[in-house]
Amino acid sequence: MLKKIMVAAFLAVLVAGCATHGSSPAVARIDASTAATADASYNAMFDRLPQAKKKQLALAVLTINMIGVNSAREVVENPELQSPTIGRIKDRVAGMSADEIIAYAEKNSTVRIEVHDR
Repeated sequence: MLKKIMVAAFLAVLVAGCATHGSSPAVARIDASTAATADASYNAMFDRLPQAKKKQLALAVLTINMIGVNSAREVVENPELQSPTIGRIKDRVAGMSADEIIAYAEKNSTVRIEVHDR
């Protein structure tokens, strides 16, 4: 009888552990191994976000790309700045989640961007 109770208790703990383990997916983070992996992990992260958070993340990536840019002339003269990507800033955002990237941009940005919804 004791053996049956112990087996039942073990199974209950096992099932509970599996249920909690699978119920909350891991937070998506940037894999900065290469520009390609950074791009792929960013796209996977972006796709999982609600629309409002997608806007925040896209603006964060843009502002991080523009850190240190002092004029529009620099953008015109630098093709990388004309199409800012996660690959260009991968080392700055390595291992970060969307929320961490947004916070990093807010803290470190040297650019002010305003978005007006219409």
